[in-house]
Amino acid sequence: MNSIIGIAVKDIKVFFREKGTIFWTIAFPILIMLLFTAIFGREIPFNANVGVVDYDHTPVTASIMTGLNSTGVFTVRNFTDNPIKAREELNATTVRAVITIPKNFTQNLYFQNASVSLVVDETNPDVARLCRDGIKTYFSEYYKAFYYQIYGINYTTPITVNEEKPVMGQAIGYKEYIVPGMLCYPLLFSSMVVATGAIVYEREKGTLKKIRASPARPLNVLFGKTLAALFQTAVSILIMALLAYFLLAPTLNWNISLLVPIMFLGSINGIALGLIISCVGRAPQEASNAATTIAIVLQFFIGMYFPAEYLPTYLQQIGSIIPMTYAAQAIRSVMIRTAALNELFQPILTLVISAVILYVVGVLLYKRWVEKE
Repeated sequence: MNSIIGIAVKDIKVFFREKGTIFWTIAFPILIMLLFTAIFGREIPFNANVGVVDYDHTPVTASIMTGLNSTGVFTVRNFTDNPIKAREELNATTVRAVITIPKNFTQNLYFQNASVSLVVDETNPDVARLCRDGIKTYFSEYYKAFYYQIYGINYTTPITVNEEKPVMGQAIGYKEYIVPGMLCYPLLFSSMVVATGAIVYEREKGTLKKIRASPARPLNVLFGKTLAALFQTAVSILIMALLAYFLLAPTLNWNISLLVPIMFLGSINGIALGLIISCVGRAPQEASNAATTIAIVLQFFIGMYFPAEYLPTYLQQIGSIIPMTYAAQAIRSVMIRTAALNELFQPILTLVISAVILYVVGVLLYKRWVEKE
């Protein structure tokens, strides 16, 4: 019993000697609770972009758009009378729904037979439901307020919202939405966490000192670790994809020729981030804790499990600078929207640029770290 207590006391003393380990141990629960509070502690669950095509051009329709904006749930983008552009934005999921206000809408409003058309992006069932219900409720309440202002009577007959065929041929289920997000999991953990551990533990074992005494170059270790991390990530992705395909049987587009390069670029970004963390961390445990904490936190930002619209605006802005966000977007675009290569130019270019920058920074830090050994 004394030996067990002695070992426990020894490990606790080591823990308190490593300030970095203490920091990440305390930071992890704080960050998680702050994120959960920011995301789920709000009265308004999310904010979605909604396009409006206005053919009526009256003060009433202008007030409708202003009112939608003031709900805090919707951000209105006015496409005036350009339905083609609105549909393009809907297909690209830049906007989540498009409302078309017909000509003579205001005139019909006075005669209690006004209507609008609504088309909703169905690529995420939760967002589609929230948009659909929110827009229909808004028009119902708007008409009630409008009628009361004119006649002083509560009249609850809503404006008719005619829903058109959605952008998807049929509404997808949650499993179709979640599978592409699940495939991003290895980009954080198999890439970033594995790369961090693989490199930082070489310092602990003294491998670099032995390599410097041999003809081999220290950078060869780095490139070899990168290839090994890529292999492990590929295995993880393959296993997850096969299990998802056979166990969940989702109705998705498995375009391997597009998914492979996106996964590769996402993996390189993850490995580069792991390399940077490993060079900054002063001890293996500290670096490992940092990588794991960062990977878990990043899940909330990149849209793995729920849309970015669920995040507060300032967190969405943070998510927009994380490379894996664009990997998740591209993977979902391919698998759900059957996007072609020309539609993926922006996220792929972003992944390429970020991979180059992060890996170069990682190499420079690694060289500086090796020189200090």
